Amino acid sequence: MSDSSAHEAARGPLRPHEVALAAVLGGLTVATVVVAQVLPILTSVALLAPVPLALVGQRTRPRALVAVVVAAAGVAFALAGLSAAVSVVAAGVVGGLVGEMKRRHRGLASFTIASLIVAPIMGGLSVLVFLVLVPLRRLLLESMKNTIDGFAKALDQVAAQLPGGTEAFTQTADGLRAMTNAIVDYWWVWMWISGAVGTLISLYVAWWLVGGVIERVRAVPSVDTLDEPRRALEAGDASAPGPLPVEFDGVGFTYPSADLRRPLAPALNDVSLRIDPGELVAIVGANGSGKSTVAKILAGRAPTAGHVLRSGDPGLGRPGGTAMVLQRPETQMLGARVADDVVWGLPDGVDVDVDALLAEVGLSGLADRDTADLSGGQQQRLALAAALARDPALLIADEVTSMVDPDGRSDLLEVLTALPARRGLAVVLITHRADEAAAADRVIHLRDGRVDPQPPVWFGGAEEPDRVDLDPPPFRRDTRPPAGGTPLVQLTGIGHKYLAGSPWEVTALRDVTLHVDRGEGLLIVGGNGSGKSTLAWILAGLTAPTSGAALYAGSPISKQVGAVKLTFQHARLQLQRPTLGEDIQAAGGLGVGTLEVAHLLDEVGLPREFAARSTDALSGGQMRRGVLAGALAGHPEIIVADEPLAGLDPQARADVVALFGRLRAAGLTLIVISHDLDEIAAVCDRQVELVDGVLVEAGALDPARSGTEGQS
Repeated sequence: MSDSSAHEAARGPLRPHEVALAAVLGGLTVATVVVAQVLPILTSVALLAPVPLALVGQRTRPRALVAVVVAAAGVAFALAGLSAAVSVVAAGVVGGLVGEMKRRHRGLASFTIASLIVAPIMGGLSVLVFLVLVPLRRLLLESMKNTIDGFAKALDQVAAQLPGGTEAFTQTADGLRAMTNAIVDYWWVWMWISGAVGTLISLYVAWWLVGGVIERVRAVPSVDTLDEPRRALEAGDASAPGPLPVEFDGVGFTYPSADLRRPLAPALNDVSLRIDPGELVAIVGANGSGKSTVAKILAGRAPTAGHVLRSGDPGLGRPGGTAMVLQRPETQMLGARVADDVVWGLPDGVDVDVDALLAEVGLSGLADRDTADLSGGQQQRLALAAALARDPALLIADEVTSMVDPDGRSDLLEVLTALPARRGLAVVLITHRADEAAAADRVIHLRDGRVDPQPPVWFGGAEEPDRVDLDPPPFRRDTRPPAGGTPLVQLTGIGHKYLAGSPWEVTALRDVTLHVDRGEGLLIVGGNGSGKSTLAWILAGLTAPTSGAALYAGSPISKQVGAVKLTFQHARLQLQRPTLGEDIQAAGGLGVGTLEVAHLLDEVGLPREFAARSTDALSGGQMRRGVLAGALAGHPEIIVADEPLAGLDPQARADVVALFGRLRAAGLTLIVISHDLDEIAAVCDRQVELVDGVLVEAGALDPARSGTEGQS
């Protein structure tokens, strides 16, 4: 970054990620201070108030800290008065010092010296505040005097009731009274000492706590790397969007490691490629091959090695620049109505024909529809419409069809493939599906962070080493009728409404009756918005139905949370620990050690060294397999898998299907919700379908179908 760019970065306006971080942590500071002010029993909680502001100071510019302290002080004053506002300001000073020292990587010795300078100054400021605010000072001193005098009287009463009295109690009571009088007479000395000592304690508490938090979030970037300030590019005017043509020259990228002693291997290594205007380019490769990293660099993230050559700035989100459509469209929806979401964030003066744009992506007549009422496929189309509203020169579509049903997938692909000819923009399509890659003008195959000139085996390339047959092995179903007795899972008359009784009530399920026998494999299918994920959460006990009964082993499932293991549709939501190994151990309980974690990683097809890898350094497909490993760690009798193959490359999908086959053979009861019907049908006994929240019994699956269908 040039000197001018650095200067602009330091002095420019607050960026969205800075505002968001400051707002959240400032609110936490206000809550801490107000609780300490209102509830005397929790006064010591005020020592924690500087911690959130220290994180603001460590991860943002000083102006962000100043802004949040001013705003938080105003809110605290409105809620709890002047004393709370002063506490917030003090927390800002303490937190600012800790955050700045952490940001500059100063050690304990430097911090101690700074603390010994700041603490007396803060004590002096306390004296000045109470010198001006006489009524507040009198109230504080009177309250303190009454408290200590009350304690002294209690000691006198104890001494009077004891046989012969006790000289120690009496002397202690007299000493307390003398101390109270001295504090009242020399209040400024007491204020200065208590302010300095309190500041010193708060500084060290914040230093200790913030240090622990920083170690846990070390792998998370401290800035939004896709929102970098304008910078001098290697050619052209940085102020004008000019994402194309773009050329990678020996580009490499390494993510920061959660453990500095174990640096991560590069996600990209010596990647050279070019994207020209009007192209439809497919980027394919196994999970973890670097596809999403390439997408981020195309969108503006700086590589850690090599060069990116463009005609101008990538202009992410700006008209005429770069637009991204992600795998989870709900993360991109900001407007309450469809029409609002399409134009959200556009600069004033940009004219958009919303109706025509919605018609182009297949959402005609839905401009006034609430975004929350859209199905998954409709949400994905809305995200595409919002991207096209920026009239981008480059559109990056990262696994946009992975969560869409087959019909919606075909329609969405048709829209994407028509864009280069109709609009003249370039489309980069990141995909694991052969039919989608085949629709592109050319295919870039990434393997282990490098460009492989040979296409992957599932796309007609040569056989790759250490790979298995992509066709899942046939699973021998037990065609014998199940033994008599109570089904393992029994749903009777299940109905569920979201926001029941409100004007925004939405019915997700209607009168669903279903049983699953022990050891059975059940496939649940249905279009986006049919209620499949709602049913999955009810089966796992995480959602109690609004009507009907949901039983596991004869008892309500909602009272046995954890007995039925659920793998979420969005795997990242289930990974909450710093490393994958910690997540697997937490999912399995205290009895799961490092050796079992290693075996579980073997089972799901992940290298053992991934146990120490930060969850944020995993690809989407690797996260999904990690979640499956966590589900198996608890040795469950039944697993509910919601879209377990979404986001996986063909090889990984085959591996997971094979794993399900082995688990079924070992007696596991399996309920799968999936759009990948042909593949997952290989390990299921029967299929049911959800249509608009109503269950349709589809019957038994044909054993001959197992492992015979091609890859989707």
